[in-house]
Amino acid sequence: MLGVAIQHERRGCERLERSLAIMLHDRKVTSKNISSQGVYFEVIANDITNYAPGKAFMVEVDAIASSPQLPDRKIRLMGTGVVVRADVLNTANPDKRLGVALKFSERLEVCS
Repeated sequence: MLGVAIQHERRGCERLERSLAIMLHDRKVTSKNISSQGVYFEVIANDITNYAPGKAFMVEVDAIASSPQLPDRKIRLMGTGVVVRADVLNTANPDKRLGVALKFSERLEVCS
């Protein structure tokens, strides 16, 4: 047998590749992918400790709800999330581009 490493998927839910507007406290970012358990986004930050693992954020996600019988409508999902990973993607400038994985601490609530 060849020495091939098999990588197992650790995520419990399927991620959707979606660009959604997300507010973290007072900062707007755009998701790269999202699931019912978390979201991954990129952000430019001059202080990467603001996105250190364990850091908690209030999260607002703007999305479109659709169903076959009804017209599409905008919805806002709100809750809290905790940073589980932050990878530096670009170090060329003083401001760093980070890839941040945020796990929702609770189920996001639909707000009007």
